[in-house]
Amino acid sequence: MELDQYFNEIIYNVNNEISSYVKGDIKQLYDASIYLLNAGGKRLRPLFLVSIADLLKGDRKRAYKAAAAVEILHNFTLIHDDIMDEDTLRRGIPTVHVKWGIPLAILAGDLLHAKAFQALGDALKGLDAEKIYSGIAEFSNSVIIIAEGQAMDMEFENRENVSEEEYIEMIKKKTAQLFACSAYLGGLVSNANNSELELLKNFGINIGISFQIMDDILGLTADEKELGKPVYSDIREGKKTILVIHALQNANEEQKRIIMEGLGSKDSEKIKKAGDIIKSLSLDYAYSKAKYYLDHAFENLNKIHGEEIAGKALNYLVRFTVERRK
Repeated sequence: MELDQYFNEIIYNVNNEISSYVKGDIKQLYDASIYLLNAGGKRLRPLFLVSIADLLKGDRKRAYKAAAAVEILHNFTLIHDDIMDEDTLRRGIPTVHVKWGIPLAILAGDLLHAKAFQALGDALKGLDAEKIYSGIAEFSNSVIIIAEGQAMDMEFENRENVSEEEYIEMIKKKTAQLFACSAYLGGLVSNANNSELELLKNFGINIGISFQIMDDILGLTADEKELGKPVYSDIREGKKTILVIHALQNANEEQKRIIMEGLGSKDSEKIKKAGDIIKSLSLDYAYSKAKYYLDHAFENLNKIHGEEIAGKALNYLVRFTVERRK
């Protein structure tokens, strides 16, 4: 109950900050921009950021603005990702480009990109120049790294042989970097020292990798209602997830043929057959990898001591990334 109240208060305040930035007179543009942000989402990155700020007795007002910046940036990437992947559902509702068309969806993403920097600027305003520079540099660098990760993900779809090391590097960039940036900013607005900031970034990377592996697992195991998007969409898009990579490395010739026929196919029967084989060969392995990175995240977190409620919150959030159902 205590943690419920704690998380609800953070989400309420971060949502208010987001609403204060993503509003304007051009109705259609702002409707499209706020659409996914209003459709729910776990707000995991803001929860991590504000909890870390609390752990280090930081300024909540700054933390809320930084958290809004991160969540706005995250939703910019989702809008553009959905266009690239031709996904029709997100959070159980039609994607932005399905509802408003691709041109306006691109524009809405661009707007959110700029609004994220606007919110970050307000979060850092009044800090010393070195801290302001560090915050903007980390945030800007995150946008670059996420774009690199997305490009790698797309390139992998056209390759038969992707190694597990390449996959980890890709999700480190595409997914984990924004978790690392969130953890870093939570520390930065709370006067964390350099060694704490380094620990926080490593914590974010490990959480992000574990989170993405779980996302890949849920893409094969959750039902469509839980997931909020089509099941097996990763297989339909030909994505080389850790489950696909491990399955291809351990499949016999017949299984390999079925997997390769399903990857990137539009035939639901072929996709399902491929999915069943991938699950049988890779689920246990993928869970063990998610746990490996989760354990490393706990190691990073346990080296930072601070407020008890925030410590409890962070421990809960770390466990949630692996135990969630959607």
